[in-house]
Amino acid sequence: MRVAHTFKVSINNDLSSTLKKVEKAIVKNGGKFKGNTDKGGFSGKVKGEYVVLSKDKVEITITRKPFVIPSRKIESAIREYFI
Repeated sequence: MRVAHTFKVSINNDLSSTLKKVEKAIVKNGGKFKGNTDKGGFSGKVKGEYVVLSKDKVEITITRKPFVIPSRKIESAIREYFI
């Protein structure tokens, strides 16, 4: 049974610009990204979705990941996209 891993990320810059930066990084690494300033999803080595909670906070849920990689390690890598 797979368990989703959900966490929140703070946005320090413009939301739209930040999401474009995240999309570019995901696509550059061979993944797919589809979304807007309300919600969206991404896939590649991991699969997940996001919901914008406010102009400076996004909730991310990882729905699929390699079994051998800890959720916290994936969370840390995703947080780097938002810096």
